[in-house]
Amino acid sequence: MRRAVGVIAPVMFLLLLVGGAGSLPPAHAGTIVMRIAHAMPTTHGYHVWAEKFKEELAKLVNDRVEVQIFPNAQLGKETEYLEGMRMGTIDGAVHGRHGQIDVRLEVLNLPSIYRDEAHTDIVMRGNTKIQQELDRIVYERGYKSLGWGELGFRHITTKDRPIHKASDLKGIDIRVPNVQPWLVAFKAWGANPTPMDFSELYSALQHGVIKAQENPPEIIYTSKFYEVQKFLSLTGHANIPAEFQLGRTYWEKLPKEVQEAVMKAATVSRDFHVKQARLANEKLLAELEKNGMVIVRDVDKASFVAGAELAYKQFEDKIGKELIRSVREAR
Repeated sequence: MRRAVGVIAPVMFLLLLVGGAGSLPPAHAGTIVMRIAHAMPTTHGYHVWAEKFKEELAKLVNDRVEVQIFPNAQLGKETEYLEGMRMGTIDGAVHGRHGQIDVRLEVLNLPSIYRDEAHTDIVMRGNTKIQQELDRIVYERGYKSLGWGELGFRHITTKDRPIHKASDLKGIDIRVPNVQPWLVAFKAWGANPTPMDFSELYSALQHGVIKAQENPPEIIYTSKFYEVQKFLSLTGHANIPAEFQLGRTYWEKLPKEVQEAVMKAATVSRDFHVKQARLANEKLLAELEKNGMVIVRDVDKASFVAGAELAYKQFEDKIGKELIRSVREAR
């Protein structure tokens, strides 16, 4: 299924000129081409997810759909994928920009909103009312959700002292992403949160500009933060999901039987991705210990709730008080 390309962003136009996604012909007459973009290397979970989807879909439709995967930001940055899916310059993407789709989806980024992994499954993968509402918001904004993925719970690393409870953060200069509810929460926990580009983080830790940071185990390990941080405290204070989506216009043009096959393949690949991400993060905790980090497991997670609730209150007008309540209370 080919569609005329309208106005093309500069990066997309260049790709088309040099033989990018838009110039690739279908393998057979009548073959539906599905161009999937992501910004990560082929070793990352995003690529594993997309490849598993491609494999599962082929089992269901044979060569009726040709899934073409473009890793390593070949088709631009994540922020460009949203526009690309709406314009039709790409058909789908694996990314983590749900907050840019609709501010209500920032509910998934709120600190300490998830009890555990089972809770995230209920909210985003349980076909519950709350998941259906999240998917409805995505569809309303021009995208079809194929699944919510996982990068893992985020934990705090520190140089000088372990974190057993929220008050242990008092006075610590910690790098956090520029996520406004997080800034509110970390200040409430007593820390001095400092937004900083990730590319500057290792050097800042190395030279003592800041003393702490927070990320999932995979990023802590691959970034070699164990070289400049001593303690890894399993605070689990946030779990920002990833998402696999198609453009709504593209989705609506697919034949019904292909839509059904796509969703079956999407569910299998989503669950595979989540399982692999969790296994990898657990394995990497052991690797971080081998590299000298002290893993602090006896963290009082309940002590973080009060500070997080201040963030909920400040942002409930934008996100929606009822939506925040639904996610927190999902069973």
